[in-house]
Amino acid sequence: MEIKNNTEKLANFYLEVMELENDTETLEWKVVLDPQQIKQWEQGEAALAVAPPEIEWEKVFERFFSVARSCQKWQAGPQPVSDAFLKSLEELAESQRKEFITSLFKVDGQIGKWARLLGAPVDLLDFIALVTFRPFFKTYGQAVLGQVQLNDWMQSHCPVCGDQPTMAKLAGKEGYRKLYCGRCETEWRYRRIGCPYCKDENASQASFITLEDSKQYRIYLCERCKSYLKTVDERVCGEVDLFCEDLATVELDRLAQAEGYQRGDRRQQV
Repeated sequence: MEIKNNTEKLANFYLEVMELENDTETLEWKVVLDPQQIKQWEQGEAALAVAPPEIEWEKVFERFFSVARSCQKWQAGPQPVSDAFLKSLEELAESQRKEFITSLFKVDGQIGKWARLLGAPVDLLDFIALVTFRPFFKTYGQAVLGQVQLNDWMQSHCPVCGDQPTMAKLAGKEGYRKLYCGRCETEWRYRRIGCPYCKDENASQASFITLEDSKQYRIYLCERCKSYLKTVDERVCGEVDLFCEDLATVELDRLAQAEGYQRGDRRQQV
């Protein structure tokens, strides 16, 4: 099976997105947590819910539009980006643009409403929003994690933005599991056995698929909630960038979905 499907286009898309990030320095989200906010975090509330930053929505909208055009250019994303979609974005009124960006900023925002308004698939909006917000959430997360003890976080959702994990990796000589959030690129340690989506710890309800020609990859399957979690074993391949791995392992998604499982983060892939 060919794992690196459309690698060149995805690489070009990723490089173009990285160039866009050079313009985000003025959008870095800084945060100082007070003792009460730290306590809330320790009780399981993600930092973004406890201490949300101010959004410069005009600049974020510009980045969203640029990412959408890059998706169209390099054919990245779960659905094609149409000219009609780009035109619908351009025609949004100023108040609508602000509401649109504010909605996408939230983990549980009203993305369905905007998909209908713009005539675009929900999974496409979600993908573009994911790429758009990632550098902002990443710098925000770095500021947050410098003020808390990440080892104290025992939840399956992201300690920074509250999203569900996108992938996982097995790290260190012991092969301990670290979950990865594709929204803000935060990694955190989580128990090795159990599904991070439905919280089932029954080992008999879990299994995984390995690939003969790509032994660094595993697809963990949960029989209880029918979710899967793509995982990279760094003991086999060395340290990896899970953002790139997620984009490059589309065939793993297709394999799991053909068996009746769905991504635990409920996102479609490119």
